Amino acid sequence: MCKIHYSRHLMNFDYIGLFIRSFRQANHESLQSLADRSGVSRSMISQIESGQKSPTIMILAKLADAMSISLEDFIKVPKGLNTLEVLTPSESNIVSKSASAFVCHQLAARSSSSPADLYQFYFIKAGKTQFSANPKSTAVKYVWVEQGELSLYLSSKQVSVKAGQAIKFNASIPHRFECRQGILAKGTFFIAYEN
Repeated sequence: MCKIHYSRHLMNFDYIGLFIRSFRQANHESLQSLADRSGVSRSMISQIESGQKSPTIMILAKLADAMSISLEDFIKVPKGLNTLEVLTPSESNIVSKSASAFVCHQLAARSSSSPADLYQFYFIKAGKTQFSANPKSTAVKYVWVEQGELSLYLSSKQVSVKAGQAIKFNASIPHRFECRQGILAKGTFFIAYEN
């Protein structure tokens, strides 16, 4: 005899609560104001925003009408909301030169679904690397050192970043990393772009 087990999946409406809160904040609107315009109680809106309650279709229709958006657009799950991807360094995502003392894996590239570039790096022997400046003047680089010590040369300045420390700087300024002695440096960095 074979037993069949059914799994019931409840829809998660957290994104609707986040959308309502974002809408109110963007329009400088209070909970009470939206409650008055929609006919939905202030406490119900608050509970939806915090994910404590899942709204009925009638409540969603009232809120959508008060916010002047279609019910369909209001309840549509944002694209990529449930997308999960494990980013792993591999031979195929190495972006550093093959003879370099510095190995760099590009784990994620800036795209419509990712606002930043993400890299993992490590030194395989003492040495240095030279980066050309990022042409985007609004790009900011965040570097976190997991092990060892990294010397960062930023234009004419030199800064040491030790294991457990991070540094941020304007990525459009020419810079390079160096690891000359001790435990070889290893860490991650990402480049964030503002518009």
